[in-house]
Amino acid sequence: MQIKALIFDLDDTLYDCSNTLSRDRRRELARVVARYKDCSEKEALKVLQGDEEVRKYGRYEGLAHRLGLPPGFLNEIQAVLQRSPDLSQIRLFPNVPPTLQALRGRGLKIFLVTSGNLEEQEAKLNQLGLKPLLDEVMIVKRDGEGKAKGDCFQRLMKKYHLTPKEVMCVGDRIEDELAAAAALGMTTAMLRHGQHYERFASSSQKEMEPDFFIKNIGELLGLLS
Repeated sequence: MQIKALIFDLDDTLYDCSNTLSRDRRRELARVVARYKDCSEKEALKVLQGDEEVRKYGRYEGLAHRLGLPPGFLNEIQAVLQRSPDLSQIRLFPNVPPTLQALRGRGLKIFLVTSGNLEEQEAKLNQLGLKPLLDEVMIVKRDGEGKAKGDCFQRLMKKYHLTPKEVMCVGDRIEDELAAAAALGMTTAMLRHGQHYERFASSSQKEMEPDFFIKNIGELLGLLS
């Protein structure tokens, strides 16, 4: 491989989101569902995890319609989603800083493309101290994120005079950054971590298979040697 640049996702790729921010938000959302559906929080979690629109896109209108829930349900869901998370609990995976420094030391460009609320993602980057380790950061809206990330990938390649074969995309979501990267002809590496990887691993019908699987970011040093 003649890789000259890497594009990283943020959540569940460079830090543990599933067991911190996502876990806390899932619990809050489940409490709202449980109250309106008159069920236990455990049952409410299963409802949320089983709804494709909620799971993939964070959209709750269809769920409210299917369950016959009143407008107040969506208002409470939006209140939870708009509430600022407690970012003090998040930390980079231990091998991330030395790995990114080593990769940059080899002359590779390091980019980050993440999706979500602009202010929230910016706050995460500041909390994690990531910006000095990166050559460029792009943040896209959650809706239609696969296409939006693909557009970002193309802009980065054009700006830095890169071909798809010279870029590796590292992330945890097939339907998001990895599918977009593969469609452009980039090399893909999937992190074996988090809720999105677990769903991929347990699925009998996979949209695509990444080129590589890694347990942690540090494995990239050997992979790209």
